[in-house]
Amino acid sequence: MGLKQKDGCCRKFMKFLFSHVGLCFMVVLYCVAGGFIFEHLEKNNEEQICYDSRDEYLDMEERTLNNTIKVIKEQEGSGQTDVLVIQLQSILATFRDNSIAIGYDGTNCTAYGEEDGPKYKWSWSGALFFSVTVISTIGYGHIAPKTFWGRLVCIAYAVLGIPLMLLCLANIGDVLADIFRFIYAKICCCGWCRQKETTKVVTIKPVAKEPEGAWNSDKSKIITASAPMQTDYNKTEFSRLPSKTPEGVKTGGIGGGTEQPKPVKIVPLDIKSFKTQQELANRSQQVRSEPIVCDDDSDDDDDDDEFDDKKITVPLTVTMIVIAGYIFGGALLFGLWENWDNLQSAYFCFITLSTIGFGDVVPGTDFDNPTATAQMILGAIYVLFGMAILSMCFSLMQDEIIAKCKWVGQKLGILDKDD
Repeated sequence: MGLKQKDGCCRKFMKFLFSHVGLCFMVVLYCVAGGFIFEHLEKNNEEQICYDSRDEYLDMEERTLNNTIKVIKEQEGSGQTDVLVIQLQSILATFRDNSIAIGYDGTNCTAYGEEDGPKYKWSWSGALFFSVTVISTIGYGHIAPKTFWGRLVCIAYAVLGIPLMLLCLANIGDVLADIFRFIYAKICCCGWCRQKETTKVVTIKPVAKEPEGAWNSDKSKIITASAPMQTDYNKTEFSRLPSKTPEGVKTGGIGGGTEQPKPVKIVPLDIKSFKTQQELANRSQQVRSEPIVCDDDSDDDDDDDEFDDKKITVPLTVTMIVIAGYIFGGALLFGLWENWDNLQSAYFCFITLSTIGFGDVVPGTDFDNPTATAQMILGAIYVLFGMAILSMCFSLMQDEIIAKCKWVGQKLGILDKDD
């Protein structure tokens, strides 16, 4: 019993793990874990890089200052002002190029971690944002691991994270596509996307009226030997009603044994309810003249409805409107957070969702801003949710393009209508 219970728990856990909610939870947990890992690997190294670059800059600054003083002393009293200017310009150009190569921006390295000191680029929020850009293959490049272990872990993190992200996007994209397709069919189309008849009515032509003499004769002629039944006329009568019995069943008709094209169901009736034979004859004629309602299986209708829902396609214009709306909505948000203009914000959103990721415009890079951490977290959420929306739109666009290609093929005679 213990092994069976463990096996059942493992199956439930694996089923949840690879469900839609489980995959989303795994991606979020993977990004959060990546934030802690890269923060631990790169944060201390960031401070050490600051010290190294500062020492190199200060050494170069001292040498530049000594060279400047030396040139001025050598040209003092010579009267060659043009030569002095050329030498000073050369010294300053060298200082400029070396400063750019070193990359030191004057940060006070000893104030890291203090309230008014410089902010870490490899904080948890920064590392979280970096993790999202890795598994989504955006790769802004605004920060990158510099240590040996950081780069090695980054490779392993991407190898595991990118397939997980793609699997999650494919799964979530299909679910969101089904939801959007249902909303489009039920709300936007107001139910007119498909119309389906659920009841088929077949009218049977009335047979010629039999002579009244047939009903005035002996009642034993009503049921013949070809349809053996009980001879108790108070319990037996034919009724032409729809039946679900298998085809090929032979039943007896009124006035003799004949083979009907469709089986009929024998329903016992009380003949005593008819006072005269004329009423019985009228009842028989009325049953013959009534239309027969063929039963269409309601279960099959439910299956057809579900099948038809999957056949509904969303126009490309609607899908493009959804993508454009998400981009412009993000442009408004990032414009408020980062004080970007509309074009710059829309440019960032498009470059992000298309996974191009130039890295020239990145939110949260102003580390002196106290809201930089919140901006990075919200940026990571925007990227993850935007990738899911984009996956949904690609799924809808694929279905629409395939449907249009099939329609063109049928019009040209290349494909059959059943294909």
